[in-house]
Amino acid sequence: MRTILQLLAGASSCAAFVLLARRLAPRNECRLYALGLVVAALVYVGFAARGVSPGWLILELSGAAAFTLFAFAGLKGPHWILAGGWATHSAWDVLLHKLSETTFVPGWYPVACAAFDILLAGYIAERFAKKVSR
Repeated sequence: MRTILQLLAGASSCAAFVLLARRLAPRNECRLYALGLVVAALVYVGFAARGVSPGWLILELSGAAAFTLFAFAGLKGPHWILAGGWATHSAWDVLLHKLSETTFVPGWYPVACAAFDILLAGYIAERFAKKVSR
């Protein structure tokens, strides 16, 4: 039951984010999704900065750098790269933070974040599939 609530929290947050973003012009909508990907990665840096080992902090900073590259590339190139960044972030949530049961991340967060990420990845892929907007 707890996992279902976590999934619903992520899904409803994603829906709210998309509804907010859809109020913007398509180019700015995509920019908001890119910025969101960077922020999603930085949240884990914030968790790690609360006093975990330097190794974890370096790992989280490396992830933030990688997701920033996905975001930038998804704005400059095909939007599927941005969708791929969000999909990859869902794997980051689950494989690194849920399955390893990191103590510095709240237990509910990785599942909720993964639901948000994978739904947004699918939405971006569908929304911008036929557009070649720049």
